[in-house]
Amino acid sequence: MIKKIRLLFILSIIFVISSQGNAQDTIASKATKKIEIRKARVGIYDKKLGDNAQRLIGDVEVEHEGSILWCDSAYLYGDKNSMDAFGNVHLQMNDTLHLYGDKLYYDGNTRIAEVHKNVKLLDQKLTLYTDKLIYKRNEKIGEYFVWGKVVDGDNVLTSKRGFYYTQDEKMLFQDSVVLVNEEHTLKTDSLFYNTKLKTVDFSGPTTIVGDSSYMYAESGFHNTQNDYTRLKKNAFLQDKANTLRGDMLYYDKVKGIAEAFKNVQITDTVENLVVTGGYANYRKNEKFAYVVDKALAVLIEDGDSLFIHADTLKILLDSADKVEHLLAYHHMKFFRDDFQGMSDSMVYNVKDSTIYFYKEPVIWHKENQFIADEIQLVLHDGELDSVVFTKNVFLTSQDSIDPQYYNQIKGNSMFGWFIENDLRKLIVNGNSETVYFLWEEDRTPVGMTRISATDMLIFLKDNQLETITYKKEPKAKLYPPDQIPADQLTLNGFLWLKDKRPKKKEDVFDWEGEDAQNVEKADAEKTESIESQEIENIK
Repeated sequence: MIKKIRLLFILSIIFVISSQGNAQDTIASKATKKIEIRKARVGIYDKKLGDNAQRLIGDVEVEHEGSILWCDSAYLYGDKNSMDAFGNVHLQMNDTLHLYGDKLYYDGNTRIAEVHKNVKLLDQKLTLYTDKLIYKRNEKIGEYFVWGKVVDGDNVLTSKRGFYYTQDEKMLFQDSVVLVNEEHTLKTDSLFYNTKLKTVDFSGPTTIVGDSSYMYAESGFHNTQNDYTRLKKNAFLQDKANTLRGDMLYYDKVKGIAEAFKNVQITDTVENLVVTGGYANYRKNEKFAYVVDKALAVLIEDGDSLFIHADTLKILLDSADKVEHLLAYHHMKFFRDDFQGMSDSMVYNVKDSTIYFYKEPVIWHKENQFIADEIQLVLHDGELDSVVFTKNVFLTSQDSIDPQYYNQIKGNSMFGWFIENDLRKLIVNGNSETVYFLWEEDRTPVGMTRISATDMLIFLKDNQLETITYKKEPKAKLYPPDQIPADQLTLNGFLWLKDKRPKKKEDVFDWEGEDAQNVEKADAEKTESIESQEIENIK
């Protein structure tokens, strides 16, 4: 038993000695090599420079661990394993990486080179210029702190500070960063540049200015080769007179497509049009844009703006990229102080201020409700000018004395004219019918008249009937107050939609019942789906 213990002890000692020997061999193998002189015209030892220090003069060439240095003259400090190089300095670190300057200090132990004046770092097609550069061979990082310029093909980047990660093919630029190429000028505070892909990731307030576009964000990504940009945090894009905002924005300049997500806003500064929503898609080449997810358009007028909501709001642009038409699809509702309305769809011709309403349109003006198959409304200088009602026209107003009664006008078509936003004249054509309640000056009821004619001409004042002229043998009947048949109180097709009338701008969303909420939910899910797909494409 004692022999076995002794044998194990001896083997343990042998193993420890062997391990120490291997460790020393490993350390020795990793020890830094000395800087070696390959050639120089003159070599002189100079004790003034230090022990084992040499002056090297003329066509100096030294080598250190695979890197070769050329210069006009140098001081080589043998004990420190370092050197100072002067004049036409050229340090080649591999087949593609070359460093130039007027003066260099190199430490062979730390493998750090510090180059001064007329510094140039050349790596394949990329060239970095500065007045002072520190290059760390171990980390493969070049750093400058006194302004620098990088030229990489069409891209020129400048900044006060810069870090070049040569192995990762990336650069970090900081403080007063500017990137310039033929398409854009980008300015920011901090920027990562991928030298292989020619892409940038930036943070901090950033502007990207092109020939006709201006972009701003506080975080984002830009591909300088295909002109694709992703903007985040206060993202903003201006293209001529049109602007696009959102929490996140993507812009493909080549395809002419921009997308904005969440809190989006499209603005036409010429036509004073603002469209907001949850998702926007702008097609510059195809001359249109659309907004969904609680889409709202605001046509700004002096003192009175028009608010329009629909499932989808679409903007059509002219050849100069100015808004030409605004289209609203499905569940459209609008509000302005002097008139309101709703329909399934709407077309607003911005150039001539004409609005077309389609599919079950309703318009309210003061105490009047208008219904027709189609309605065409014309504005002039922001005020109501004229209106055309086509097919199945029905005008209704609640009686001002007894609200249980409704004054009604019906016809095949109707034309109306406004003076100072007051409806003053109406022409009703084809199968015209009226129901009207009459009162004495002391509000004593006279009765109800029901008249039919081919056509009629109506004049109004202060929203009250002034005169009616019936054409081509009108048929009239007056019912005394106590003899009005219940089935004669309203004309065929009568509808009173007061509860659906928006009373303030926020009410344009009030059509939203359960079905509408499902539509909005679907819009929001569509927005998130598009955004997720876009992010996946970038990855």
